[in-house]
Amino acid sequence: MEDLRQTALAYYMGATDDIRHVVDEFFEEMDPNDNGYVKFKEFSAYMETMGCCNMSSEEFYEELKQSGNDGLFADDIITLFYIIHSGRPFCGGKCKKFVKGLYFTCLKCFDDETSGSTSFSVCSQCYADRHFEHLHQEFLDPIVLLNLKRMEALSNKHNTTVTSINSEATSVSSRSKKPKYERSSSEIKTYLMKPCPSSSAFSSNNPYSNDDEEQKTTTNYALSKAIVPVAGQQYKQAKMQTAIQLGQLVASIGSIVLTSQLCTIM
Repeated sequence: MEDLRQTALAYYMGATDDIRHVVDEFFEEMDPNDNGYVKFKEFSAYMETMGCCNMSSEEFYEELKQSGNDGLFADDIITLFYIIHSGRPFCGGKCKKFVKGLYFTCLKCFDDETSGSTSFSVCSQCYADRHFEHLHQEFLDPIVLLNLKRMEALSNKHNTTVTSINSEATSVSSRSKKPKYERSSSEIKTYLMKPCPSSSAFSSNNPYSNDDEEQKTTTNYALSKAIVPVAGQQYKQAKMQTAIQLGQLVASIGSIVLTSQLCTIM
């Protein structure tokens, strides 16, 4: 019990004033006579009122009380407060005693959310002698259990980080491979099938006169409109200054006509 006492006092000394005030009130409620210490009857009645019936025994009281004292004093009450709120167990095996040292806890019960704050634990002696009955067989002491939970937390954190990095890398890769000129195949197909402006919009030098040639002109006109943005910005800037001033439509048609004339001469 002395190790638990030192641990409890260390927590108390490092606690905030609010927590210390709660511990002091705990002591005052247990000592209604305000004589500075708690007798067994006062202790037992208070423990039962709190629902801690397993702590109301005289055996536990004597373990908690320091040798040579007539009752529980401040240090003992601080230790009791720590025992209650830290969830220190009583053995679930044959002995049923309060566990002052190391103990073994059922791993499955510890992880079971439906069990609330309770879990099945046994003292080292009952565990070694198998003097207990329980549904599960996986038991760990608190030190190993703490390390296991730490490793699981670090592993989950690592997996989350890797997933996040991979997701971000995929997103960046997709953006870097994405063409500057964004147009789906369905959009291009629709654009290519767009009717050409009427023949009156063409120059009088238009060499196309029959339906086949007019359809060819329509296709070439639409195709040029779809490809020009990809063909090269320098060519577009050098050759299309006049087109910007006169209108994109007329410039595109004029470009097609000029190209056709050059092909005929050659």
